[in-house]
Amino acid sequence: METKTKISGTIEIEIAGIKYSGAVELTEVPKVTVNKPQYKAWGVRIDRENSDPEEAVEYIGEAARYMPADGTKPGSWADNPVFAKIKPCLLCDGRVVDYLDPNDYGRTASGEPIGKMRAYFDTMVEFGKIFYRIRKDEHYTYVEITDDARSLADGFTDYAFSYKGKVRDKFYIGAYKGHIVDGKLRSISGVLPANNKTIGAFRKTAQANGNGYEILPFNKLTLLQALYVVRYKSLDSRAALGKGYTEADSFAPTGNTDKDGLYFGSQDGDVQMKCHGIEDLWGNIFEWVDGFITTDKIKIADGNFNDKGDGYEIAANLPNMVCGAITDIHGDNKLGFAPSEADDNLRAGEAYYCNYGSTWRSDAGCVPFFGGYYGFGADAGAFQLSCLCSASNAFPSIGARLCFCGKDE
Repeated sequence: METKTKISGTIEIEIAGIKYSGAVELTEVPKVTVNKPQYKAWGVRIDRENSDPEEAVEYIGEAARYMPADGTKPGSWADNPVFAKIKPCLLCDGRVVDYLDPNDYGRTASGEPIGKMRAYFDTMVEFGKIFYRIRKDEHYTYVEITDDARSLADGFTDYAFSYKGKVRDKFYIGAYKGHIVDGKLRSISGVLPANNKTIGAFRKTAQANGNGYEILPFNKLTLLQALYVVRYKSLDSRAALGKGYTEADSFAPTGNTDKDGLYFGSQDGDVQMKCHGIEDLWGNIFEWVDGFITTDKIKIADGNFNDKGDGYEIAANLPNMVCGAITDIHGDNKLGFAPSEADDNLRAGEAYYCNYGSTWRSDAGCVPFFGGYYGFGADAGAFQLSCLCSASNAFPSIGARLCFCGKDE
């Protein structure tokens, strides 16, 4: 409640040579102060009651007057400081050998040709510290991003940068779907993606690269999805950026988008796409996602990954199985875009999140794969997540992506 301050005293005035005096009491109404954040944050508000994947999304915060990206066109995002933290590079043993020209992964940032070095080092995408906040109220889901650590006091998180309980300054994601060389999962151009291995087998090939290497963890996928939806202001990723390699007849080799910038897509379903510098973020081949498992609960972890979810955090109950076109997400900082509701009678690509999703109950536990493969069509995209397989399953349509999360100290 507003508090008013009373000031008492006497007043003396003179009018036409005659002096008047008397007691007076004044009431001072304090100024109303609006506490604005001392940092800039860009975001979207998603109307959960609106099924239109574009009309449901509106810009908020610093993005309120922004134009969304459209395919390869950056809109208002060309010089945004958050997206400036995304840089392609060559990585060896968790260290950057050189940064790459974002418009030509065959050259360094200074323009030198890489040549044979590409076979010895992994082509990765560096993500500098970015904070996000995902939350819900009765009608809306909010997704916001910033590069300012002061946002942590307002519910933003750097959970995407957490690995084994320690928050790191950076992480690295393979620019390509993983290929196995001498028992190690690699991120290299000009090869076919590896497939038909269990999540545990792929995990071992990633960890064979050394301390801190994993396949893509769920906490990092959440950040990729948040960055996408804020940049493109649409829940239909195939329409906003590109269908990806989702309407084709066989796997495609890596590296076909090397000269296509950090964001590239087409409405032809047999053309590979690129988002945040990552080729085939959706399409070509599914990829296993670690650190997420379902029983009658949803359990997550930021490290010490395993097939059973031992030591994982319980993030939510799972009273019912979810399966179909995604109509709603969990919408918080930990579970992000994991599907919470789906409609098996709704065609993917037409409404809400426009992708297929599932979270199944199983006493033994189910593990997820993401993105879509070359024949998945409209079910594929930025929000596709299927958690319905046992950790003992392996399929020709599922591969993995290399990630470097940070060394243990």
